[in-house]
Amino acid sequence: MDEQQILKRLDRIREIPTLTSIVFELNKLLQDPDTSVARISQTIEKDQAIALKILKLVNSAFYGSKHRISDVRNAVIMLGFNAVRNAIVSVSVIDAFSGLGRLKNFDISDFWKHSLAVAVTSKNIAMKTRRNSPDNCFVGGLLHDVGKVILAQYLPELFAEVWKALQSEGCSFLAAEQKVLPAPHPVLGAHLASKWQLPPGLVDAIRWHHDHQPASENADFIMIIHLANIIVNSYDENPECVIDLGSLHPEARKFLMNSLQNVGDWYAGIVEEIEAAHAFFLQNR
Repeated sequence: MDEQQILKRLDRIREIPTLTSIVFELNKLLQDPDTSVARISQTIEKDQAIALKILKLVNSAFYGSKHRISDVRNAVIMLGFNAVRNAIVSVSVIDAFSGLGRLKNFDISDFWKHSLAVAVTSKNIAMKTRRNSPDNCFVGGLLHDVGKVILAQYLPELFAEVWKALQSEGCSFLAAEQKVLPAPHPVLGAHLASKWQLPPGLVDAIRWHHDHQPASENADFIMIIHLANIIVNSYDENPECVIDLGSLHPEARKFLMNSLQNVGDWYAGIVEEIEAAHAFFLQNR
């Protein structure tokens, strides 16, 4: 089975979640610079469940708003169009996949905790470097590993092969995938993001978050997600967050050294925000 065969097989699986139609409507509206706040608000209010979640999000500790926001229009004004769309994508994706039953050798709760940590880290790198949209980078971090869920839930026999290779070789998940699969999780995740009609930069960030990406107008976006993933994994292994600079691609090393001199101290400063993201997005899950 080659990469195209796996992707075609995915396309035939009807159970794979789709995003709420509001995401597609907002994508269209955001392409028009003259779209009004009223139009965006009316679109969101078509789905009361999503509207309530956006209000809960903007009033949560994660955003730290000093004033209570009680209607969607003010939430849109406070967050901005792009941030609202990204917030809806975030809650929609977590809702879509968090209802999965227990999967063998795959803990969905741990998966989202890692993904949210990478999301918050990506957002903060973007804020510090001003090299990309913090809201876009949050979603890129949140979705970077979504291909793993696809593999575990919808291609379980292939996931089992990867898990067997991981156990026998004592290697990373990605290395195990590369031994047995023609399409590892970044390829699967990017394919799904493309089907969801998410922006090309987001698709690229998912596709290349483990690799040295090809020359691309989205290079900074990809690099931020790539580094955030390395930082979170390093912190999980060692709270001192010691990163082996020699193992990084030269461009990633340069980016990191220019932007974050003391990674451990910097990361410790955003742990509270990561915990707030866990508390909001994973509540009752």
